[in-house]
Amino acid sequence: MPVIMAGVLSGCSAGFWVEDADREVGSLLDGGITDVLDIRRQRLLHPEPLPEPEPVPQPTPDGDGETESATDPAAGGSGAAGGPEGDPAPMLPIETAEVFDLERSLRTAVKYNREYQSQREQLYSAGLSTSLARFNFGPQFNSTVSSLWSDSELASPQSEIGASLGVSQILPTGGTLALTSSANAVWPYGSQGLLDSYSSSVNASITQPLLRGAGYVPSHEPLTQAERSLIYSVRDFVLFRENFSIRIARSYYDLVFQRRRLAIEDTNLEGAVFDRRKAEALYQVERNTDLEVFRARRREIVARDQLIAVRAAYQRAVDEFKILLGLPTTDLIEIADAEPPYEAVRITVDSAVAAARHNRLDIITQRQQVEDAERGVRIAENGLLPDLDLTASYGLAGGGDGEDQLGPDEWSSSIGLNFELPLQRKPERNRYRQALIGLEQVKRSYSLRLDRLDLEIRDALRQLRSIEERIVLQEAQIEREQGAVTVTEIRYESDTADNRDLLEARQALVNAKNSLIQLKVDHFIARLSLLRDMGVFYVDDTGLWQ
Repeated sequence: MPVIMAGVLSGCSAGFWVEDADREVGSLLDGGITDVLDIRRQRLLHPEPLPEPEPVPQPTPDGDGETESATDPAAGGSGAAGGPEGDPAPMLPIETAEVFDLERSLRTAVKYNREYQSQREQLYSAGLSTSLARFNFGPQFNSTVSSLWSDSELASPQSEIGASLGVSQILPTGGTLALTSSANAVWPYGSQGLLDSYSSSVNASITQPLLRGAGYVPSHEPLTQAERSLIYSVRDFVLFRENFSIRIARSYYDLVFQRRRLAIEDTNLEGAVFDRRKAEALYQVERNTDLEVFRARRREIVARDQLIAVRAAYQRAVDEFKILLGLPTTDLIEIADAEPPYEAVRITVDSAVAAARHNRLDIITQRQQVEDAERGVRIAENGLLPDLDLTASYGLAGGGDGEDQLGPDEWSSSIGLNFELPLQRKPERNRYRQALIGLEQVKRSYSLRLDRLDLEIRDALRQLRSIEERIVLQEAQIEREQGAVTVTEIRYESDTADNRDLLEARQALVNAKNSLIQLKVDHFIARLSLLRDMGVFYVDDTGLWQ
């Protein structure tokens, strides 16, 4: 029974400490994330929009359907991303499949994704480190209670009991204040006439560095760096959360448009089957040749093979998406049909670069790491000074052979200086020189990061504008390919075009639609990435962005 009770108490005690750590660190991290996001919103710098271009009359080409969308890339972004008309047929059984749209995918990934959980645990570990640093620079209590029974050949047996209680505190000046107290009692046994003995003491002391180690900066550097490191970890987690949401969105829309491409390929196969049957029927009435029938059959085989490959790739992508969300691959899910909103990016390059330099959390962290290195130089320089410490103490003590004499009633005090001659300072010298080198390295790294950031923002804007121009061209190309298919079908019906021309026209239309699908996904993800790179992309705890 005692063993069982001890085990139960031990288990309860361990559970209590886990709950206590979760409560303290959870509050610490919640406050840190809130502070980082609030400060970010308060100092947010938005990029400046480009001036609206003046409308330029565009001549309408004969028959190709082009409009002023060549001037405004946003004009062509409201279509169905090149997919077939209507919703594509679901690829999984609706009765048992769970439908996942983007919002549900984000919420699920934030809750179950293994990498996301690991990042949260790393942030929690940073919170534990900061919690310990704060504890170390708070009041440090210590207490002991002891009981001893002793005996020897030359002395009488005796019982002794003692207790002590103390507290110490590191001061903002770098000094240490300590308060200690103790009480002891000895009870001898035997007939030698020995008396009981009682004693107690109370003491207060302070040690204050006057040169090396004096002041808040050198004495509280572990606490300062721990708190700053926690802020850095919070920012890293916020950035990871943004990148993670973009990654989920990319995977989701890739699946959506793989699903649409699968529907396109299915429609393409239906057309190939129809053309093959038609070619065989015309051959029966001697209106077609063996070569045309062969081409139609070959096109059907190619279309069927392509459909099989696309379907297998889609099913594998769905399984990989389940793993990304943290779901078992045995779960049945259906990807909701959706389309990323298309919005042309119209901001000035210089304002985008300025916003990124001002808003980016990793840039702020790197800038503050330069401050950390500068503070490290000051601390290393302080370490070159000699030790000169002021010590002072005051105490009360007392004792006797009666319990009424236990109280401390005799005072004592002391004050003095302790000076260490700096005969050897090579370790301190090396640390100071290394701190100077480290500062220069951090400054160069920060300068290089700013230059790289400028390049990244400018390149991102160039890429987005290139995609927007390609989208406009691709939409126009789809219209032309659609017109070519219509004309070729009419010519085919009137025997002025052969089956090969019709097959090539339809395949060109399929390729153009697939290209537009990928372009719109690329643009959406690139736009989200640009918002993230400029520091104006916000993601909440559920993975959803504003």
